[in-house]
Amino acid sequence: MRHQLSAALALTISAGCSGPYSGLTTSAKNADKGAEVRTLTVATETLPEVISTTGELFAEEQATISAKVPGRVAKLNVDLGSRVEADEILAELEKTDYEFRVRQSEALVEQTRARLGLGPGGGDDVDPAKTATVKMANGALEAAKLEFTRISGLTKEGIFSQADYDKVRSTVLIAEARQQAAMEEVYQAKAQLVERRAQLDLARQQLADTVIRAPFSGAITRRPAALGEYLAVNAPIVVLVRSHPLRLRLDVPERLAFKVRQGQRIDVQVEGAGVTRSGKVVRLSPSIEAQNRSLLVEGEIPNPDNALRAGSFVEGFITVDPDARGIALPTRAVLTYAGVERVFVVQKGEAAERVVKTGRRLPGDRIEIVQGLHPGDVVVTEGNDRLANGQKVQATGS
Repeated sequence: MRHQLSAALALTISAGCSGPYSGLTTSAKNADKGAEVRTLTVATETLPEVISTTGELFAEEQATISAKVPGRVAKLNVDLGSRVEADEILAELEKTDYEFRVRQSEALVEQTRARLGLGPGGGDDVDPAKTATVKMANGALEAAKLEFTRISGLTKEGIFSQADYDKVRSTVLIAEARQQAAMEEVYQAKAQLVERRAQLDLARQQLADTVIRAPFSGAITRRPAALGEYLAVNAPIVVLVRSHPLRLRLDVPERLAFKVRQGQRIDVQVEGAGVTRSGKVVRLSPSIEAQNRSLLVEGEIPNPDNALRAGSFVEGFITVDPDARGIALPTRAVLTYAGVERVFVVQKGEAAERVVKTGRRLPGDRIEIVQGLHPGDVVVTEGNDRLANGQKVQATGS
């Protein structure tokens, strides 16, 4: 009987080892091994040093295109948002009055040329001695001189009186004055011709100014004029801006201003649009702004597809040292709680909490670590959300 009870007890114990309580042994073994995590060994890599700041985009050129001559708007070829090329026609004024002025000026020029004995279609150079007025004056002077010579001889012979001599002599003086007046009249006509040529050029220029052209390539941001409206001189017709390239203005803190140089690369990102562009630093202010203790930096940003707009606020990144070294981790390796950023590092098989300071976000869902880690540290990249400080861990991969 006693042997039967011993056998039954042995069977019960044997059965218990394979029952529901047998798992305690396996769990204890797993707990001894630690939580399974994936890790990454920290190493430095090329991470260009970048200054991050916000700024605003401005048009490289902006011009209010106005009317140089008064007139009624006959054509308007653009509107808000229109893209135009340099020298493209924006608007036209009525030309009839200006065409009449050109004809009038041309007639006055030909009238003056005719006075100088110049035919149509030739040049304006003239020899005063070959003009009809001067030739007539020269002929009269020559006749008066011949008559004076004849009368002078006869007066000496007593045929003519002294009164006749004085009369002929005065005739010579009058002929000389008329010859001089004829020359002066030619010179005056030549000067008048120059004046009327200038008036003709002005009339032609005013006629040309009835066609308003774009001084540079760009886009129309305003069109205050309307078709059929009478415009006075300097009345605005359109506002034109050059959108390629754009000018970027950034305020760099004084403590970082000494690192910025002309020619450095600038990457910009439009807030909320996801549009990025790369340009370069082209101008630096010679002084620090006293109000905000910052340096004004201007960059040039290419915009061939017009994806960026003047007036937009952007975030700018100035690469001040393209060969700088740094540390980067996958974004998931960094935990944030109550504004504190931390990671878990593996030390002697246990998880150790480490407070870090992060920098800019990098392509590939990575983030720069500015402070808190050193090359050779083993950082937990997966499974860190369930760890506690001092907990044993088991790395399953890297």
